Parts: sequence; structure tokens; C-alpha cells
Amino acid sequence: MSFLTTRRQFATAAVAAGAALAMGLSGCAGGSNGASTSASKVLTVAASAGPTSLDPMLQSVDQINNMYINLTYDSLTRIDGKGNVVPDLATKWEYTDPTTLTVTLRDGVKFSDGSPLTAQTVAKSLDYGRTKGVNGPNWLGSIASVTAADDKTVLIKTKEPNDALPSLLSQRMLLGSVISDKGLADPQALKSGSYGAGAYMLDTASTVANDTYTFVPNKNYWDQGKIKWDKIVIKVVGNAAAALQAVQSGSADLFSADAPTATAAKAAGLAVATAPFGLTGIEYNDRDGVLVPALKDPRVRQALNYAIDRKSIADAVYKDLSIPGTTPVQKGFPGYNEEDNSAYAYDMDKAKQLLAEAGYANGFSFNMSSPTANNTNLMAQAVIQSWAKLGVNANLTTYTDLGQLTTDILAKKYPVSAFNYGALPTYVQSKSFFTGGATQFNAFNTSNDQITQALVEASQATTEDARDAAYRKAWHTAVIDQAWLTNVYTRFQPTVYNDKKITGVDISTQNPVVDLAWTVTPVTK
Repeated sequence: MSFLTTRRQFATAAVAAGAALAMGLSGCAGGSNGASTSASKVLTVAASAGPTSLDPMLQSVDQINNMYINLTYDSLTRIDGKGNVVPDLATKWEYTDPTTLTVTLRDGVKFSDGSPLTAQTVAKSLDYGRTKGVNGPNWLGSIASVTAADDKTVLIKTKEPNDALPSLLSQRMLLGSVISDKGLADPQALKSGSYGAGAYMLDTASTVANDTYTFVPNKNYWDQGKIKWDKIVIKVVGNAAAALQAVQSGSADLFSADAPTATAAKAAGLAVATAPFGLTGIEYNDRDGVLVPALKDPRVRQALNYAIDRKSIADAVYKDLSIPGTTPVQKGFPGYNEEDNSAYAYDMDKAKQLLAEAGYANGFSFNMSSPTANNTNLMAQAVIQSWAKLGVNANLTTYTDLGQLTTDILAKKYPVSAFNYGALPTYVQSKSFFTGGATQFNAFNTSNDQITQALVEASQATTEDARDAAYRKAWHTAVIDQAWLTNVYTRFQPTVYNDKKITGVDISTQNPVVDLAWTVTPVTK
């Protein structure tokens, strides 16, 4: 099942403003053998875009792309609807020493092609992901080696302690998706086929690239009781408004929404599941004052933080689909501190006082960047208006091309940047913002001895409480004491669905992607 058919199998309705989306009703779709039967259980998902790739290691990690992969590839671990890391292809994992994660595999697992899951295949799959995957070098860069101790035991050696590995090997992050030997032998075929051990497999005969993706049960799946659908169809409809029309009309059951469509869905009486996920904030890149001398003084950065009215901005941009807050570490992750999250309450008098103490009572100017994605530019514009009351003038440049934005930030063109960032394990976030070298979130590669030491303490911690305390220390130093960056609000990730037809639409901060394969089930009447 390696290639998508290019012959058009389904008629695609034209989607225009104000026109209803024409799609086959999910309750009348054919079963896994292609026959039309009213008894078939078919889940239809509307998606605003097709997958970047069907190779799990080359796939962008987000709420839409993940759905295509998670149906056909089981991962070593799984994040459930409550945010807990639970067994999947691995039944057990433990740190047998600070830099060795020993993973025990499930017995009797076969890939969709019938070949057995072995530790040797898992090791090869992880090596492919960590070296060739789009996020591999960043997220799994701490791995030194992956070896098979025997057919059911995998040893993952890291260069330094990495407490995030169990989460990184889940379906949320994709890098733990295990690929069969056949798939690993043909990376080009991986881009358009399914070579996993997931609950479903791609039906290439009923699939049209960037139009309709059809998935049918995997007869070799290790737990047939988890398979609740005769067929799952992901229909590419082009945009969130069209997806909303599809669910309203009954021709689709679910879609991953944005804020406007989620609000409209609620008004239409549809169910909306949400989870706080998307960080939206300000990064003070030039912490040593290379481009803007004023930014070298922590009091200046603190003053800018006090001038941000987080609640008003969150209400204006995302209304009830956001939570104002200061810390990028989200509740439920190690290092979250409620006091830090409520720090820097809006106080213009305090902001003016700090600027005066630093010698900038009359303000200063700088260039600033922002992506347009997720209305981040609207947040940036509101913040700039507040800073103007201090006499601080920011010249904003907005980007629709995120690749170019990253290039320009890394070229040190912007002393200040607005940013988007998904809630990820604290270890990963710490690498992105503090110790992972020059990244778009630390473009000037600034270091701080207190932060570095606290992160070393976190990596060496032997208890969860000690690890949490060390992470708290690192992020408090960076966000509160040094004011290197600040969150403004956290966006909710919404999923719209028809609760009269499906249930089990569970998402969390740890995993905002709906688990179509395991938890979404038909409503029983």
C-alpha cells in the first residue's frame, strides 16, 4: 500500500462563500470493502489541508497533520485524553540509569504488512526519525544511540539526562511512530503510503491525494477491540469555514477548528472541545543590548512587561478561547508556577518608574517582527500601542512566510519578536528558549549561569518534586527576574464535533490532537 492513486475517485464539491459543502453523508458511506451499507460505521473528518507527508518523520506536528499519521502508526507511548503518558507499543519504560531509558515492547504485535514488531526494527525506526526527521535533531538530539538488547527490549542512551523521552516517543510528537522494515527500506514510498502498526491502514484505491484519504481497519492490529469504525474518511475541504459547513450539514462529524469557527460552532449548537495549548508572547532577543542598548538592562525589559495588559489583549484577540498569563510553562508540565503566571500584572506607573530608573524616561525605539499566524500580529500591535504610552516605539514587520521569519530572526535583524509556540515538554521548551544553541527563540544565543545550573539540577533530579523545583527556578529566573521573554496569553485549541453522532473527543494541553484511532467512538442509541 505504498502509492496514492492519482485518478480522481470522488467528485469534489466547489466550496464558495455562502455555499453549502456537498459531501456524502457519513452514515451512508461504504464499508471497508467498498460496498454501500447503511449499517457501516463511518467516521468522516473535515480537514482544512492535506498532510505535509505520510512519512511520520517528515510530517509537521499539528492538530491536522497528526490525524493522518496517528491512524496508521502506533507509537511507543501514547498520551491519553487526560494528558497522561500510557503504554502503546511499549508496555513499560524505565530509566535504568540517568542516561538510559529501557523500553519493553508489547508481545505479538504485527505491522499492517504482517511482519512482526521487533526491537531491532524499533531501533532502526528511531534512528531514522532522530537523524532524518524534521524535528528529530532538535527533539531527540540528546540521544547518543538506540540498540536492541533482545527482541523485546530497546535501550535508548542519551548524552545527558532527558526526562521528556516518554512524551517525545508518543503519538503527539510523531517521532516514536514505529515504521516497518519494508517502509524503512523505501523512504520515498513512505511519503504516500502507510507502513505502521496502527489500528487502521490507508485504502489507496479510495484515496485521492489532497482530496480524500480513506482508512480501513488493520486486520493485524494487536487489539481489535479498539477498532470502532468500519472506515475513517478525512476529507480535505480547504478552510475552516467549509469544515464548519460540513459538520453543520451532517456530511462530516468533526474538524480541528480555529477561534472564529469555534465561536460560530457554539452558536450553531455544535459541541466544542478545547484545551489550552498555543503560547503567544514577546521575546526580547537582544538581551545584551547589541542592537538596542536599552534592552541590556533587565529593568527595561521588566518595564515593557508591566505595560502589557494581558487580559484586555486576550479578550480582544481571542475572547473566551484564551487565558492571559505570563509564564510559557503550562499547567500540568514540570516547572509551572501559578505565582509566576500572574506576575507582571498591568501597571503603567510601575513601568514608567522602572524606565526612569534605568535612564530611559523618554523611551527608545527598536524594530520588531511577528508572524501573522494565529493572529499573533494583532497581539503584537496591541502591545505596541501600550508601549507607545511609555515613549517606546516599535516598528513592526509582519510575516506570512514562517520560514523567512525564522531566517531573519536568526540573522539577528530583530531585537524583539512576537512568537507562537505550542505547549511542549519542559525539557524541550528549555532547549528551545535557553540551552539549545541559537534558535528563533534565542537568536542571540544568550546564556545565564543560574538558568543553566537550574536545568542541570533538573536533569539530575531523582524525584519529580526535585525536578519540578529545578525547572521552576530556571523559568522564574528567565521570565520574572531577567525578563528574557513573556507570554501574553495561551490560546485554546478547539475541536468542533457533532455530539449526537460521536463521543470520546478528548484533548489536553499535553496532546491537543483528537485520538481518532482509540477514543472517538459512535454514539450508541
